[in-house]
Amino acid sequence: MQTLPTLGAPVVFPDPAAGVAEVLARVASGHQQATSAINLVPSENRMSPAAHAMLATDYSNRYHFNTTQTPRQWEFRGGEAVAGVENLGCQAFSDLFGGGVVNLRPVSGANAMLIALAGLGGPPGSAVVSLAPACGGHYATGAMIRRLGYRWLPVDCTGGHVDDDQLRAALGQRPTLVYLDLQNSLHVLDVAAVADRVATGAGTRLHVDCSHTMGLVLGGAHPNPLDQGAGSAGGSLHKTFPGPHHGVLVTRDRDTAALLAAAQIDLVSSHHFGAVLAAAVTALEFQVYGRGYAAAVLDNARALAAGLAGHGFDVAAGSTDTHQVWVRAGDAAGLSDLVAGWGIRVNVQSGLPGCPGPMWRLGTAEPTLLGATPRDMHTLAGIFADARDGHTVTGRACADRLRRAVGGRPWWTAAGAPEAVR
Repeated sequence: MQTLPTLGAPVVFPDPAAGVAEVLARVASGHQQATSAINLVPSENRMSPAAHAMLATDYSNRYHFNTTQTPRQWEFRGGEAVAGVENLGCQAFSDLFGGGVVNLRPVSGANAMLIALAGLGGPPGSAVVSLAPACGGHYATGAMIRRLGYRWLPVDCTGGHVDDDQLRAALGQRPTLVYLDLQNSLHVLDVAAVADRVATGAGTRLHVDCSHTMGLVLGGAHPNPLDQGAGSAGGSLHKTFPGPHHGVLVTRDRDTAALLAAAQIDLVSSHHFGAVLAAAVTALEFQVYGRGYAAAVLDNARALAAGLAGHGFDVAAGSTDTHQVWVRAGDAAGLSDLVAGWGIRVNVQSGLPGCPGPMWRLGTAEPTLLGATPRDMHTLAGIFADARDGHTVTGRACADRLRRAVGGRPWWTAAGAPEAVR
């Protein structure tokens, strides 16, 4: 007897085959809903059909260790025909980063964090600096630092600026690594100021985790950490960068590249080859449309913030310099449920920097990728006002019209993807 849990009581099936059929039916239904939804979750995005198709190939079943493609060293067979695509993807990312050695083997943003900390953090007992979660740093960084046997030195960050007094005090303890990991921010991270401080300390490396802003960086809308003095950078590929759930690391320093590669070899076995192929396709596409898309993400975020403020919502900081917009929406969870029924997905977060209580943390990356405009963002703000004010019939009707309008002009079509895979 098989059961498939639901939000209510479990559904009971007489045999596994019936359970499989039900799973497939639910996934198909959910997939159809997702493709027509407007998703404003800032930590998510959508791949192009060409990139997404890579996940369904046989290469998702295969290992690939022979990075140099050396004859007679194919201990694992199956990847020979496309082995060079990983190298092509690394070159595309290197070009987007303005040069550097690229490692596409981290299987996620958290895995890239683990590799960077393990590779660059030094011997056990070393001190590692990162941003405090209360000011927007990633929630897991401090715990990961401690689990690796390092001493964690958290510092604050306000308005994109790392607290200089705290940073100087932390550098006085001779940390091996400063790891900047700003995940919740409405402001551009000032990497250059930190790099200037770190340069005065002997033996301290600077790594920037730009998971959330990766697409903005690679699209030229935010400064490149490597140009600002960071020794290395990396993060996940599925937030403002519209790639697979995977990770990347990059550095222009050969010694740093070797340290990252050594840690990666120990911490990653299967690097999810299908996802690497998807990342490579996305990077090639992004070289064509990335700059226009990245600028549009910021334009849309500012338009959404302005539209919400115009409808009387409490918008944190009044606007934004990133893809994120934070807004107090009254009953945040209840309104989230309401607009989800209209096909609009929002992200409810508690404890955002300087914003006590539950907020909506909205992101404009995915709707922008699908072709949304500032005018659409103002329409969205009006829909949210209808939800808040109880105008559910008007709000649902407007949401239906907007969902039909958004999605017909995705940015990836500028990259010339074949019609067969669009």
